[in-house]
Amino acid sequence: MRYRSDIDGLRAIAVLLVLMFHGGLTIFPSGFIGVDIFFVISGFLITSIIHNKLINNNFSLPDFYISRLWRLQPALILILIFTLIVAAIFYLPADFINYLKSAQYTTSFISNQYFERITTSYASPDSAFFLLLHTWSLSIEWQWYLILPAIIYFLHRFISQKNISIATISIAIVFIGIAFYFSNKSPDKSYYFLFSRIFEFMIGSSLATLNLSKISFKRNASLILGVLSLVALIYCATKNNIVIGYPDYHALIVSLATALLILIGASKNTISSSILSWPPLVFIGTISYSLYLWHWPIFSTARYLGFTENLYFLLVCYSLTFITAYLSYILIEKPYRRKRCSLIKSLVILVLIPVVAFTLLSLITKSYDGLPIRFGSELSHIESSLKKYNSTQRELCFNSKSNDLREKCNIGDHTTPLKKALLIGDSNSNHFWSFFDVLGSQSNTSITAISSSSCLALPDIKQYKWGVGTKINDACLKNTKKYFNYIKTEKYDFVIIGELWSNYLNNIAKENGKPANESEAESAIYHALDNAITLIEKSGATPILIKEIAHMPKDYMDCFYSPYKERKNFKNNKYRCGFKITPSDTTWVERVFNKIENDHPKVIFINPRLIQCKDDHCLGNVDGKPIYRDSGHLTDYASYNFGLDFIKAYKNPLD
Repeated sequence: MRYRSDIDGLRAIAVLLVLMFHGGLTIFPSGFIGVDIFFVISGFLITSIIHNKLINNNFSLPDFYISRLWRLQPALILILIFTLIVAAIFYLPADFINYLKSAQYTTSFISNQYFERITTSYASPDSAFFLLLHTWSLSIEWQWYLILPAIIYFLHRFISQKNISIATISIAIVFIGIAFYFSNKSPDKSYYFLFSRIFEFMIGSSLATLNLSKISFKRNASLILGVLSLVALIYCATKNNIVIGYPDYHALIVSLATALLILIGASKNTISSSILSWPPLVFIGTISYSLYLWHWPIFSTARYLGFTENLYFLLVCYSLTFITAYLSYILIEKPYRRKRCSLIKSLVILVLIPVVAFTLLSLITKSYDGLPIRFGSELSHIESSLKKYNSTQRELCFNSKSNDLREKCNIGDHTTPLKKALLIGDSNSNHFWSFFDVLGSQSNTSITAISSSSCLALPDIKQYKWGVGTKINDACLKNTKKYFNYIKTEKYDFVIIGELWSNYLNNIAKENGKPANESEAESAIYHALDNAITLIEKSGATPILIKEIAHMPKDYMDCFYSPYKERKNFKNNKYRCGFKITPSDTTWVERVFNKIENDHPKVIFINPRLIQCKDDHCLGNVDGKPIYRDSGHLTDYASYNFGLDFIKAYKNPLD
């Protein structure tokens, strides 16, 4: 296959879109489509190699994998070494454990599966700090390499040459349907699915099985088609909020536009190929793999260290990206792509050794809780204290799909309970488990604590699945029904509901499934809460509603942990990382609560802000330990101590 400079130019467009997107440049809010362009190009080039060699009867599967291994792995291993050093020096214990886990999956070519789980899970860490997040696409590429030779060999073995193109196009169409199915069924997860991406490779593969030398375009036709294709790419890259359910029809547009540019470029001297063959673009395309590998760890490290994202930040990060990418290309990528040795030796050096090394490092580091001693004795003490108070039941009792966990999910008094309570809600109910463990222990109350992520646990209200557009949260409806069946059948003394109430105003659906406006949503939440309180009171239980904590300010984690990352000496006191809040008495939540209080005088309200904040100034730490474990939730240490302080300052509501 002859070298085509226009394809390198197309690679340049792909990598530049990704770089601008990850740099936070709002001109291309969906610049991630650059990955789709890469997949189509890969499908075309790799299929061309296999297809032509099979035609000439000189295809060797071991040679194919040897070539791919030495083309991709050396530069990736360099990135793994670099990120390991960065993470070992700067990454906090939990983040270091996550990094090594991601490295383990990356070396095994399944990091897409790991990141699909961790980025869509409950209270997932900030994905901007995952040093190897971008390797998900490389894992999909490798998974595709395991499938592609079998597909092409099967077609050559059982289908005539003239029908191979029809067969590859048919396969592409089938996988378009599969991608659209996953887009609808799992819109929050499909982005990382291999089977959602195969159609992009297959569109490129379909091109490779055509006899492009017999296809030509008139100058005006190539101009129009080339411009339309570039406009389509720009259109998709500049669209907002298309990541949910992606890859979908936007990805199909990107893939077809990319394929059309490759097809047009096969005809010599077309305008589009001339544009894409512009030397600066070709140079960027030549080093695009190294650019892709290096840009994310550089940006991720800078963000993790808390550097202010301004023009200077971008200039430094982009400059470092191009310098390191060029050096990587010259010193690693280019020399090693010519290296040849046996397949077994290549697998041992480039796959087995990295897998074993990072698996061992991951196991050792996890067994030592992320090695907090790297940051000194103070952080080590903080981490051990937090671990001591961590809820042992969260994994079992939060987001559980089990039918009945009432016997296992109990907090409070475990010895001689005189009263029973049920604690339900979303993750904000969950982060109060230690709080109520204290209240229950000191009031002879056994509390069954079960809750569901992003679930407004009120009967007869429809809500959307969080972050997934207008897909109804069926799991929440099912769990809520289960909770209120417990309330009807059990003799609880108290039923406690904890929610991040303020998050649900824009997440409520009307009876017809369409989004409710704010006024309609407020009314629906009030009536659902009123109905819930009525059902609780009819059961003979006293209803308790937990108000929200003060929300974590944006720079809190950076304030609390930066001194440890940077090994700075600082004075620790109760005001460190404290913050001010604006009174919220006029919010819609307070309006709803005021109406509930008027309609149901026996409802008990618990306001944790009374402990967390004094005169609108909120604590930033408890005894030098962080208040928050992530962007929306208390540490169990803080929750426990808030419970102790609440009993000291106010009457225990469970007495």
